[in-house]
Amino acid sequence: MRSSILSAPGWLCLFTLLFTPLLQADEASHRASAERFLKLANADEMTAPVYQQVSRMLTAQFSQMGGSMQYESILRTYQERAKAKLDETLAWEVMRDELIDLYLPLFSEEEFEQLADFYESDVGRKLMAHLPDLTRDSMAISRARVEDKVGPQIQELIEQMRQSALR
Repeated sequence: MRSSILSAPGWLCLFTLLFTPLLQADEASHRASAERFLKLANADEMTAPVYQQVSRMLTAQFSQMGGSMQYESILRTYQERAKAKLDETLAWEVMRDELIDLYLPLFSEEEFEQLADFYESDVGRKLMAHLPDLTRDSMAISRARVEDKVGPQIQELIEQMRQSALR
């Protein structure tokens, strides 16, 4: 019986040496497709409302402290400092890899390309232009329904539960 030139561990090492670069290239391409999609989906702008909220909060606090517009440079300095703090945690460059890792298991590279093609289309750009307003208005509709319809019903259930517990 002839012995094999490479043992099982030898074949495994050879396989690993030959195919690891191909797998890494495939993963890099997949990650690049995910990043392209996320940029087209404006993921790099998703934290903008937080920045705006912090800026408004600083302005309100400045006003409450009696800060006048004569000292507006102080306000601007602290708004810049707050932005720098936010950038350390929320900037696209800081969050990019985590967001890509979030999306990678959900979509193949081909699916990311299909999504990117959609977001680059006229209808995709139209959706992205209107999505913030649609999201805000959809949330307002839901909030109003909860307050007007579900809220009172939940309160009634709570009262019924209280009465049942007292019996």
